Amino acid sequence: MMLLWHAATVLVGLLVLAGLASALLGLLAARRHFARPNPPALPRPAPSVSILKPVEGASSETYEAFASFCRLDYPGQVELLIGTVRPDDPVVSVVQRLRADFPAHAIRLVFAPLQGTNRKTSIMEALRHEATGDLLFFSDADVAAPPDYLNQLVPRLTSAEVGCLTCLPRGIRAQTLGGQLIALHYGFNYLPQWMLAQETTGIHWAIGHTMAVPRAVLERLGGFKNFLNHLADDYELGNRVSQLGLRVIVPPLLLDCVVPAESFGAAFTRMQRWKRTIRRARGAQFPGVALTYPVFWAALLVLIHPLAGWSWGVLATVVLARALLAAGLQPLVKMPDWPRAAWLLPVVDLLEGITFFGAYCGNRITWAGRHYKLLPDGTLEPAHPDRQSGQ
Repeated sequence: MMLLWHAATVLVGLLVLAGLASALLGLLAARRHFARPNPPALPRPAPSVSILKPVEGASSETYEAFASFCRLDYPGQVELLIGTVRPDDPVVSVVQRLRADFPAHAIRLVFAPLQGTNRKTSIMEALRHEATGDLLFFSDADVAAPPDYLNQLVPRLTSAEVGCLTCLPRGIRAQTLGGQLIALHYGFNYLPQWMLAQETTGIHWAIGHTMAVPRAVLERLGGFKNFLNHLADDYELGNRVSQLGLRVIVPPLLLDCVVPAESFGAAFTRMQRWKRTIRRARGAQFPGVALTYPVFWAALLVLIHPLAGWSWGVLATVVLARALLAAGLQPLVKMPDWPRAAWLLPVVDLLEGITFFGAYCGNRITWAGRHYKLLPDGTLEPAHPDRQSGQ
């Protein structure tokens, strides 16, 4: 038993060191990424663009997020298509307001039939059929675009070897504890993880904050019809583009995303859904994520040796080192709520570790208030079909 105890101590100690090393390497990779040169000039004439928003519901922030896409400084033709499922969805009134405030813009509302378990993917499939642009930009409802959004991204997407472009989020307006946890996760765990992946395995997936593809590439994939039941529609799109022999790129642009005013419990549920999603999508690569949570492993070391002063000293040292490395990332992340949320970073690391193990301990997820079973192949099945079939 003593030998097993010593082996566990050594293993967890190595994981602590690996976590600190990954945090340092993630910082260095992020600095290199954001030091990349500006994009090439826009092609002339500028390609036409369809901005496609799959939505269900609306919040007080939805109008301003959508309006930011009507204020883009882009010389080419741009249309904004907003898709939902129900004619009585609250987003309908948001679209009506947008049309009144931006009469010169091409703004259309699309009602999508449900074709699979993933409601969002059904909406995206309907939107892509209605879109007329050469380039299709799918974007989540909570994203607010800067005026040069298309000027930065379109030149990168028109390169012949690029089949998909995706952007990482920056959490803004985190007014609650849960919202601050999600914003910290975006900027100080998610970002360095992506930067490390980009420099090692390469990026072969996408994320829904922006997924941009040339129309011809999406048509080669048959649109979204081959993965209408998958949870990770963004992963599937990027991965299938990669399988065509085309690159998936991540420009050095963080998109402002309004984080919801949610509770600690709701943030935990969201993070657990993400972990189960990533586990199903990444398969054998998923365990590597565990190497990026130094505070979690240092806390586990304290649990193994709760009466040893050295274990508490390790935890304090790791928390301090983690804070310093995160502070080095902040000039790149520019998280608006950093000064009042930074103290929560160790809590985020603890939740990341807990939800990592939780990814192996269940197959139930909650998404937009609906409950599903996540099957081994990454597809969704309603947990209560009788309750959700009519929604």
